[in-house]
Amino acid sequence: MRMNFIDFLFEHTKDSDETLILSRNLSCTYRETWSDVIRTSRWIQNSIGMDKRIGILADNSPFFIKAYAGIIHSGNTAVIIDTKSSPKDIEHILSLCSISIVFADKKYEPMLEGARVISSELPVISDGGQSYLSRIPKDQCAAIIFTSGTTGIKKGVMLTHNNLIANTSSILQYLNLSSDDRMMVVLPFFYCYGASLLHTHIRVGASLVLDNSPFLGGALNGINDLQCTGFAGVPSTFLIMVHKTPFLSMDFPSLRYFTQAGGHLACSVIHEIARTFPEKKFFVMYGATEATARLSYLPPELLFEKPDSIGKGIPGVTLEVRGEDGKIVNPGEVGEIAASGENIMAGYLGEPEETARVIKDGWYYTGDLATVDNEGFIYIVGRKGTFIKSAGFRVSPQEIEDVIMQVDNVGTCVVFGTSHPILGEAIIACIQSDYNEKRLISSVKKHCTGRLPSHKQPTDIFVLRNLPLNSSGKPDRDAIKRLYLSHDRRTD
Repeated sequence: MRMNFIDFLFEHTKDSDETLILSRNLSCTYRETWSDVIRTSRWIQNSIGMDKRIGILADNSPFFIKAYAGIIHSGNTAVIIDTKSSPKDIEHILSLCSISIVFADKKYEPMLEGARVISSELPVISDGGQSYLSRIPKDQCAAIIFTSGTTGIKKGVMLTHNNLIANTSSILQYLNLSSDDRMMVVLPFFYCYGASLLHTHIRVGASLVLDNSPFLGGALNGINDLQCTGFAGVPSTFLIMVHKTPFLSMDFPSLRYFTQAGGHLACSVIHEIARTFPEKKFFVMYGATEATARLSYLPPELLFEKPDSIGKGIPGVTLEVRGEDGKIVNPGEVGEIAASGENIMAGYLGEPEETARVIKDGWYYTGDLATVDNEGFIYIVGRKGTFIKSAGFRVSPQEIEDVIMQVDNVGTCVVFGTSHPILGEAIIACIQSDYNEKRLISSVKKHCTGRLPSHKQPTDIFVLRNLPLNSSGKPDRDAIKRLYLSHDRRTD
């Protein structure tokens, strides 16, 4: 048996009058939030029952937290739905998960045809209502989060109470969070990285500042206005901040640290931020939805000593880089990252074959290819299926992207291959920038000529004002490639 994950989160704060949720327009204490969670949990048990899957389709808000925590606490499974999902995707999720009830913001109700929607205050449940036991089977599914992949139908990752407790505890060990911390939240809670911010801060009695604005400038001002100590972002978050806001010229006296995950952020950008704010810690992290959230981190003091490394496994997680023969690779050799720990998912909902493909003998095979150095630090070189085979050479898109990102006026860069009659695959570089296209392309070509061998230089370069992003804020490679192939090279 294991403690219910929500009882674990609120174990030390149920009666606290300290602030949990904060924004410019509202403030909620732990005591108020816990009361709402218990009331929601009791209503669900009395009205819906237990051992069911219940949806959530909502922006970051006290309502989301009340619904999410209430569902899990009641002995049911919270199915978190991406608010940017298409009606077709939502229909698929509702069918796959056999969902008949969804907690949703009113604006999303039209997308939930056929489901009962809970979007307002719940009926009052007397104190005599059922109260779910705190101890539950450790393998009971607490939440389902759908992967943020860009191809095909997203897979539902089943996370148990034990998965969530283990990963939350581990993250807290290396971030050293305390009740004095206050996180500026710009990442959605439907994303595992965003959910992990919710989990860790509640566990230690810290505060969360919710900012749902599409413009990061407001969030940056909010860091100072609301005395935030932490800021978390994906690569696109930091690239927008560096290139589109006065971020690098601002002072953040209350801020203690940054965290970055959700994809590769060019080393040049990380170092620029670290040099600009030398007194603040910058944590480079690596993870996956299938691993609840986090797998590794690089200690901030090693940013310049181990550039481009994702570090080593977090406490309680073992990471190995294995070759095709299943053996651990030697330093400098390329293999696939495999992970073991209590944070590894129970599996994909309704997809036993896919589950068996990525989980073997208790190890999760991430699909990320990497090397290690003599000290065991891991360096990702690409993802299975993304390497470009050009003129007989195997080329890593990430290597070329990192070189191009060193050029002035490049916001971000995505490199991919397209079919070519002579080369096999041509190397295409897509750059996000507002700068003069001809001048930028000339600068990039010149820069690549001096730093890359001929077989790694882009065959073609095109510029977009804004890159298509997926719901997790990552560049949507498939959408970008489609734009290129359709010759639609300019888009806002």
